[in-house]
Amino acid sequence: MELIDFLRTEVEEGQRMLDIALNDLNDDIANYQPGGTANSIGQILAHVVTGQDRAVNVVMRDMPSVLERNAWQQATGIPAERGKIWEKGWRLKVEGFLDYRQAVKASIQDYLGVVDLNDFEREVPWAGRQVQGWWLARTIFINHILGHAGEISALKGIQGLKGLPI
Repeated sequence: MELIDFLRTEVEEGQRMLDIALNDLNDDIANYQPGGTANSIGQILAHVVTGQDRAVNVVMRDMPSVLERNAWQQATGIPAERGKIWEKGWRLKVEGFLDYRQAVKASIQDYLGVVDLNDFEREVPWAGRQVQGWWLARTIFINHILGHAGEISALKGIQGLKGLPI
């Protein structure tokens, strides 16, 4: 198996796991605020998908994010200043978000369909530091989504719902 095929397969698996975790999601479930300091499913989803959008489109492709260029803020409730999703009372609009997520998934597939592996060798800016493109691909495209899919499933579980299958 070629390295790019492996990367594509792993990215698809991460997306599939998040798809499963999103079954039966609505605004009430997504915006349920668990006790303690845990985040809502909506906050986690906005974090994960805008992170992927920024990693692929802004950082790797050097273009505006899907969120920015398609004006998804109104439909999703995700503010242009994405740090505001962590504020108390912020709510995700699930219906619009699911469409935005599909657009981000398509942008990732498009990118991985044409990317030259050498593109991952270059240093890119991420979270105030320089990282190698491979680190960004592994961390944001694969590990990040899988970890948060599990977290979403646990948050669904405390609401009496099913998340990921066992």
